[in-house]
Amino acid sequence: MTVTEASKHSVPDFKWGALDPQTFRKGIMENGAVMLRGAGDPVLLARVRQSLVELFTKYSTTPQSEIERGLKSSDPLERDYWEQIKLSHIFDRTFKRLAGYSYYEIVRQSGLWKFLARAFPEAELTESPSCNCRRVSVGERREFWDSPVEFHVDAQVFYDHKLSINFWTPLNECGATAPGLEVVLLGVQDTKAYLEHNPAGYEPRPGDFGHMKNFRCAKMQLPVLQEHGLGSKRWAPEFDVGDILAFTNFTMHATHSTASMTEPRMSVEIRVDLE
Repeated sequence: MTVTEASKHSVPDFKWGALDPQTFRKGIMENGAVMLRGAGDPVLLARVRQSLVELFTKYSTTPQSEIERGLKSSDPLERDYWEQIKLSHIFDRTFKRLAGYSYYEIVRQSGLWKFLARAFPEAELTESPSCNCRRVSVGERREFWDSPVEFHVDAQVFYDHKLSINFWTPLNECGATAPGLEVVLLGVQDTKAYLEHNPAGYEPRPGDFGHMKNFRCAKMQLPVLQEHGLGSKRWAPEFDVGDILAFTNFTMHATHSTASMTEPRMSVEIRVDLE
């Protein structure tokens, strides 16, 4: 297992089935993330991966002019579709239509959905509209692949008025030779306090979108995290196929990538909202 400075501290890394819902809830609320080793079914994950490979292969020879036409279409549904293809962010609503099944089968078949319901019995679980795949590679950006992203919280992009759990599921081994994921092991309330979360919002800055104005996003820059003593809480685990990292929409996370990671990574972000 690869860790960054969090190696000095215990990390929330569990074999699936070795922790109860209450321990999971405590762990994710106090640390922001919990690793569930072997929670995903490798057969189902291989099926999802193959479906996505076939989808992107279908468009690999599409002329750039056709892609640009789609992105400029007057039809919002067509524009949305081509934006998903270009960024490699195929949302579940589109995946279901094209593949005939849902990303959510990963958490339902494994028992994670029911497990989460037992961990948060006071909440109603709903499928998030923001459930998508990502394909990431290091170096020069490939067509229909995304680039590594810096530290952020999902709440700054999607919504910050409720809790959401992201069951981050890689479809190939990653964290060593392929880009993985890095999180800051900080609880929900502590992260909100650190980022000075303000639902009313601050003065928007140039380039802000979504709910970025509700957070002091500059405090997620690496030098600032180090300045505030949060470098010791960074954790970048290695993943086998079947390992799932659960974290909240308030958990600071980023792509874990190095120049030596020569293989690409494909993953699914399965978000479950707690209403």
